[in-house]
Amino acid sequence: MTEERDASAGTPGPPEASTEPAQEPRPARSDRVRALVRRLSPAGPPAGRWFAGVLAAVVTAMLTAWLLAWGLLPGRPPPPPPDPDALPFTVAVRVGHEASDGWVVAPPLAEVPARPAWAGDWSRWAREAAGTPASRQYVYFTVQGVDEAQVTLTDLRVRVMTRRPALRGVFTAPGGGGPTAYRWVEANLDEDPPVLTAGLFDEGGASLPEHERKEIRFPYRVSLTDAETFLVIGHTVDCDCDWTVEVDWASRGRTGTVTVDDAGRPFRVTGTAGVQTECWTYPDGMEECRRR
Repeated sequence: MTEERDASAGTPGPPEASTEPAQEPRPARSDRVRALVRRLSPAGPPAGRWFAGVLAAVVTAMLTAWLLAWGLLPGRPPPPPPDPDALPFTVAVRVGHEASDGWVVAPPLAEVPARPAWAGDWSRWAREAAGTPASRQYVYFTVQGVDEAQVTLTDLRVRVMTRRPALRGVFTAPGGGGPTAYRWVEANLDEDPPVLTAGLFDEGGASLPEHERKEIRFPYRVSLTDAETFLVIGHTVDCDCDWTVEVDWASRGRTGTVTVDDAGRPFRVTGTAGVQTECWTYPDGMEECRRR
């Protein structure tokens, strides 16, 4: 006897269609990262490009700082060690000459360039005429430390490098000037060695402030914040002299002597003992030349 069975009961049929809406599969994490990178890439929108640039700069700076901190990148080279022979101070020099002291120029008088007016630029004229400062030359120099360490200036000397007879030529100057300025030290270059005289040199000093009439009295102490200015006047009658100033110093167990000169050259001044003709220009415009 054959048993018949319902096929629907023994064999599973096809699944029934669901009535709920199908859900889209979620993108993987790597897909989301790639999408973010595409948005921040230069091809993305302007805001993304700006943010990417800022982010890259910050990351680079942080990485560089970390590598430098751990010594994995070479940093700036260390500053060179201080030169043990370098001076612990600086010296600024200014050379002056008062027009009323005049200049000596080479003869003859007919070839001397036309002189300026009394109030004209005599210094420029002297350069063009190759004139040598006559009688006195003024050397101002300022000494200042390079750091806060004190430097003691212990002494000052004037040294004549070369002596020649006073120039023979034409002396010329504007006449009728006012009183001279204050003086600190005068060096008589006619003496060997030069004799220094401290204090006021000429008339007019009484009207000057007290701090401008101080004598030079060593020692002096200077540093970066405390400088000293000196005035030395080379004076001569008979000599065409090349001269310099020497200053002794001490600092941090070191001692030495610095030479003050005119940018590597000695100062030069001539006396007027050899002058054959002297010419004066006066405030009223009158000029006078006479033989000695």
